[in-house]
Amino acid sequence: MGQHRTTGMICLAAVLLGLMVSLIARGTSDIFPLYQVQSQDLPILIALPPLLILTILFAPRLPLPDRLPPRPVLILSGGILVALLGWGSHALMGDFPLSRDEHMVVFDMAVFDKGRIAAPLAPAWRAYAETLVPAFLAKMDNPLALVSDYLPANAWLRLAFSRIADPAFFNPMLVLVGALALHDIAKRAFGADVRARWVVFLIYALSTQMLVTAMTTYAMTAHMALNLVWLAAFLRGGRAGHGVAILTGFVAMGLHQIVFHPLFVAPFLLWRLRDGQWRLVLLYGAAYLAMTGCWVGYSHWAATAAGGVAAHGAAGPPDNFFVRRVLPLLVERDPLTIPYMILNLLRFVAWQNLALLPLLVAALPLGWRDRGVAGPLLWGVVLLLVFISFILPFQGHGWGYRYLHQLLGSFALLGGFGYRRLADRIGTKADGLVWVLSAATLLGAMPVLLARVDGFVAPHVALERTIAARRSDFVLIDTSVSPSTDGRWTANAIDHVRNRPDLDNHPLRFSSRTMTAPMLAELCRRGTLSLVTRADMHHAGFAPTLPEDSPRFRALVGTLGDARCLRRP
Repeated sequence: MGQHRTTGMICLAAVLLGLMVSLIARGTSDIFPLYQVQSQDLPILIALPPLLILTILFAPRLPLPDRLPPRPVLILSGGILVALLGWGSHALMGDFPLSRDEHMVVFDMAVFDKGRIAAPLAPAWRAYAETLVPAFLAKMDNPLALVSDYLPANAWLRLAFSRIADPAFFNPMLVLVGALALHDIAKRAFGADVRARWVVFLIYALSTQMLVTAMTTYAMTAHMALNLVWLAAFLRGGRAGHGVAILTGFVAMGLHQIVFHPLFVAPFLLWRLRDGQWRLVLLYGAAYLAMTGCWVGYSHWAATAAGGVAAHGAAGPPDNFFVRRVLPLLVERDPLTIPYMILNLLRFVAWQNLALLPLLVAALPLGWRDRGVAGPLLWGVVLLLVFISFILPFQGHGWGYRYLHQLLGSFALLGGFGYRRLADRIGTKADGLVWVLSAATLLGAMPVLLARVDGFVAPHVALERTIAARRSDFVLIDTSVSPSTDGRWTANAIDHVRNRPDLDNHPLRFSSRTMTAPMLAELCRRGTLSLVTRADMHHAGFAPTLPEDSPRFRALVGTLGDARCLRRP
């Protein structure tokens, strides 16, 4: 009976997935997540439902190995993986921080490299701050210095690593750190069940999302690795284990946003509280309260450094992060929240080992019944999804669904628990399912997605080269927004307005979105000016769906007339 119920649930999940994919394949909305699914993920999502049904019904009885590879083989495999991912940062990603989130890591590294908390902004450029750094800038309203509004630990760690090696290998090394911590956790969770531990590593190592994100500067790889280190230390316990966990938690909270790590930790503390370990929970509660105070204090310090000192001599009032950014997200609900989250989760499924979905379905009952580590792992996923659905359902750029990236280790472990439950019901057919779907991931889904990555990154790199080649003091990039038709690409165009914090790059880049005619005229008096139009973007293969005519940009540039400052390509 249990066998039929479990296989029925997996088949039902496959049918529901197929129905959603059939609707999305015919979607015509211009929202960016739908474009991402249709242009990158659709072949995998179309193939997955029938593949799941066929595999669960006819999987071969092919057992997984009953022993792990020798340690030298594991070490060599880890080294090869790090080398391949570091190479991919250059060869596949073009060593190019594609999104604004990624670029601000490099931006902050350049600030901190000078021993500063923020880079001074010359008075002549203060009115242009938002056109020079259009997003994620601390004290965006007339700052006196430049630094991002992200917390600094990811940039600090990457900068420290760059002293000894190419920073492109920083995230790949964190993948290896995460794997080592995951090995310790899996050994503790599954003991002598080596086959379950094999499943954990197959889910982890064949996550295309994990591998591709490691080729970027995103902080999410560090979140994933440090969460696994935290959990390994927490489960070991003792003074040393809990000390390491708290220290790891401090760093994890300061990576770029405070909230992600505590959402991972909370279910494990509730788990211990249920077991009566209230003193331990109080210790962690006090530690995390102090950590929160430290990082909130840093944010105020950085904002004060960026905003300078008020004219009357006192520090200006601190930015109220909750009122400015969190409260509007809670009150002003996005009507596309549910569609966004459906698309996000579909992206997540497509970018993982295809065996994860059926194993996760098999593991779901453990969230209610299991008193071990499986329960808090599963509830951590639920908690993060609920939080993100309310706060930020639109992820923007991402390979897969990056807001679940910090929990990739949790998903790998849940895959191991799901495998054990499935194996109890269908025997070595569960092993065959893992073999078949892992092979389909490695030989089918992964090459397709890597090709899609290359196809998406290449136009960005080409546009970057176009902008960098301009022979002028300044470049004005068309980032104007037209109602309803431009939503897919204009956010991507504005990401190319990227300058160094000391503004010593040539040419300086400006966004047209907040540029006014008087500001542009003043810019023209200061030096020569080139334009990057939508025609230039199309020539680079970028933003092909945008209309070539941009009325707002044309009107803005038209205020210059035949000014001598203008330079043609």
